[in-house]
Amino acid sequence: MTINRELLATWWNDAWSEGLWAAAWSKSINDLNPAQAAWQPRDANGKMRHSIWQHVSHMIFWREDALRRLTDPTKPSEEALARLNFPANPDATSPGASHAWDDTRARFKASQDAIAAKLAEPSTDITRLQYMLPHDCYHFGQINLLRALQGLVPIE
Repeated sequence: MTINRELLATWWNDAWSEGLWAAAWSKSINDLNPAQAAWQPRDANGKMRHSIWQHVSHMIFWREDALRRLTDPTKPSEEALARLNFPANPDATSPGASHAWDDTRARFKASQDAIAAKLAEPSTDITRLQYMLPHDCYHFGQINLLRALQGLVPIE
């Protein structure tokens, strides 16, 4: 199946700035403080679920991996998967938490821009990049549910 590069690029950029069928990705994370980003609900068995911060870090990992694989087809190591795919939840009460959350959001924005740039290059093989849009839409659904569970104002 051939994907329309221009349409994919439009959707990618719109998801960030305007939202597609849900809130804009940028708005879903930009107004959060470290405690909100690190908040974790428990499931019915008492198990901690992933935080917004962990979801964002997970997306960064796979975005950077997809970009890296444009020139290096090597899969991530088992160690990298274990450490970076869904990293340990940060301590939102630490003195550097605000700076760390700002850095995470900046890195996420940089990956957003890097993928947008690659989608705009006609010579880029978008076979792997095309899957980032549904992947990230899925996780932003989770992020916005986590926002709702915290009682935060909906973004629309």
